[in-house]
Amino acid sequence: MHRIKLRPDILEVSTRLVKRGHKVVALASNAYSGPSYEVVEGVEVYRVSSLPLPNIFYFIPSPPNLVGELLEICRKHKIDILHFWNYEYLTSSLAFFLRRKLGSLPFVLTVIGFPGLNWHYGLKGVDIAGFIYTYTVGKLVLKSVDHVILLGKSLVRYASRMGVSEDKISINSFGIDFEAFHPIKPLDRVRKEFKIAPSDKVIIYVGRLEPVKGVTYLLEAAKHLSTNTQNLKFLIVGDGPLRSKFQKPENQHIVFTGWRRDIADLLNVSDIFVLPSLSEGLPISVLEAYALAKPVIATNVGAVPELVINNKTGLLIEPRNCEQIEEAIHHLTENPYIAKRMGTDGKKLVRKYHNWDYIMNKYEEIYNSLTH
Repeated sequence: MHRIKLRPDILEVSTRLVKRGHKVVALASNAYSGPSYEVVEGVEVYRVSSLPLPNIFYFIPSPPNLVGELLEICRKHKIDILHFWNYEYLTSSLAFFLRRKLGSLPFVLTVIGFPGLNWHYGLKGVDIAGFIYTYTVGKLVLKSVDHVILLGKSLVRYASRMGVSEDKISINSFGIDFEAFHPIKPLDRVRKEFKIAPSDKVIIYVGRLEPVKGVTYLLEAAKHLSTNTQNLKFLIVGDGPLRSKFQKPENQHIVFTGWRRDIADLLNVSDIFVLPSLSEGLPISVLEAYALAKPVIATNVGAVPELVINNKTGLLIEPRNCEQIEEAIHHLTENPYIAKRMGTDGKKLVRKYHNWDYIMNKYEEIYNSLTH
């Protein structure tokens, strides 16, 4: 939570629970030299020392410190429910190790994907490690929890394959605050900052720049498209290990912005949002694009198809496919009326199923069912 932009979903759920009168205490890896304890928007946050793995955004917490800290938190704060976020994080292994010591406490686990089954990072070593984790520690964790929350219906079959009974499964996702997420800057100001001409069509990507996000394939498509079409501008919003590899000053059509706080303004100036991930849970970036009625091109992975309904709210493509990215971008730029309709339908979808009141009511229902 210290580097909030990496996990805004957990913070949002936690702070909204606080506003509804619940006490929330979070235990996390100290990933970016944050304080060992602080209060963030009403949420008490404890952090344990962790070691970063090279080249990926993943941190290994100190097991003795993690176990000791959690037991102390449970004692000190009289915890009623332990909610583990997410399945693939080593912090979730505590569910197995502490099941006997905290036997009467309900355990809830959020799953955004199953490494080695439907989730792949894009680096062979990482994916092999993920596969081993899923069939060893991951399987034990799933058996140790009382309830599993999946981000989409598409994950149910994988959870069943891992031995989770359907009566232990709920589907719940994330929401978006439509009142808070809106553009502030005038369009002309944003266009001037990025040298966007009035005739330019702006394609935007928002996310980490690492293999799992498939940015490599978008950039290959962007290079080819910008060579043949002069009125395309690509905004690559975010940062990560791939930025230094792909940022080339000679291509004026592809702009790397780094991390930005004005995502709504950048989406507002854009025409199409592209998410070329190799694996996903339920991407908040797609919710944000729809909040501003932007059509979405995204890969058919994870819970994405439950947001991007093909040919209605956007276009689904297969991962690792530059040609499909090019074709989809060309189709929407050549058919602006179709693009506008998709964006409008996407906005209707997230307003109905991804408003925070709807999401938080479901969280409270799950928690109440385990404590009453």
